[in-house]
Amino acid sequence: MQIFKKLQKANKSFNLNDSIAGYNWLCLDIGTENMKARYINTGLRFDEPSYVAEDYEKNRLYFGHEAKALVGKTNENIIIKRPVRDGNIADPKSLEKIIARIFNKFNLNTVQRRKLIVIMATPSDINPVQRIALESIVKKLGAYRGFIQEEVKMAVLGSGQDIFGTSIMCIDMGGGSTDIAIISKDSILYSLSSHCAGDYLTEKVQEYIVKTKNVRVGLKEAEDLKKAIGSLIPGKNEELYRISGLLIPRNSSKSGEVLAISKTIYISPEEIRTNVMQKEFRDHIIPAIRKVLRIAVEKALGSIGDLKKVGKGVTICGGGAYIKGIDKFIQDELAKEYHLKEYDKKEKLVADEVYEGDFFEVRCAKDPLYNVINGCMKYRDEIYREILQEQEHKDNLLFDDSSAFHKARR
Repeated sequence: MQIFKKLQKANKSFNLNDSIAGYNWLCLDIGTENMKARYINTGLRFDEPSYVAEDYEKNRLYFGHEAKALVGKTNENIIIKRPVRDGNIADPKSLEKIIARIFNKFNLNTVQRRKLIVIMATPSDINPVQRIALESIVKKLGAYRGFIQEEVKMAVLGSGQDIFGTSIMCIDMGGGSTDIAIISKDSILYSLSSHCAGDYLTEKVQEYIVKTKNVRVGLKEAEDLKKAIGSLIPGKNEELYRISGLLIPRNSSKSGEVLAISKTIYISPEEIRTNVMQKEFRDHIIPAIRKVLRIAVEKALGSIGDLKKVGKGVTICGGGAYIKGIDKFIQDELAKEYHLKEYDKKEKLVADEVYEGDFFEVRCAKDPLYNVINGCMKYRDEIYREILQEQEHKDNLLFDDSSAFHKARR
């Protein structure tokens, strides 16, 4: 009788005869800066900034564009939260509120949620506890199952590359982190996450303006400047960028001296390129790429040969792909000879090796902001295949239990 009940329960939760279309499929790109969702069954879309603002005085919640517009313009009664920071799930409760809002936007009722499978793309650096928290959130909201995939793998799949074939490298540069990985046969050979991403570069622009111009500008103003004139190689007809901010009093200011509250300054693209963009890329991104290449080659010697084939190489996805000249800059930097220094525990230099550079084909993906969500939609068949394999394994176990039960009765 117990075996019969088990079989009944298994058949109720999952029917092998159901086709892939018999389930509701929701894809989520859980990004630091933006949250994207696609309801595959109907084609409904969701694309808003990953911000939540809570007004404790009016007991009201603001989401997306409304919440982001309040940054730097609120009093103590309004708290702005970002569920994902630096590639980590920083505030699961706020994230749950955003996902619940997506479910409601797509009008997912209780019956639809029972057959809802959610494919979530997250930074590769999230830990097991955060993974469990994400799966718990979608189950709590009524979904049947939640599957987590690395953003970098979904990004390169969504860019049109083949992750099921031989090695390919992807640099997924988002708002909170830059994920660098070599992918082969639907698995990641090696990946590395760097904090040098959109938010970090914006902060460095702010710091540079304070240090050199004695003016403090807002985060949004610094981000607008970065997007307008931030580049890695010189462009044509570059113009000065006008920006206003709060004047910081000088240490040498005399008592009674009249000082302006705000100040308008002009910054050249060359300043930002040399002192922020190129510097941070050389300090963080290029060494991280070299490390991924070096370790992946140690794990799979043939991977370096695959990467040098025409059409393979490096694909840049995410918002970072819009940085002017990023593909050429990375290609040129990787081709340069470089030093690799090793230190012991006492920080004493024990080795200083010189390595030759490597030439790789580097390209920016088309429509880079949507690579991850498009990759999730393409990966649906693989998830469905995984579910079928899991169920087949469970049914085999139940069959073995049933056989043992009948033998025992004899």
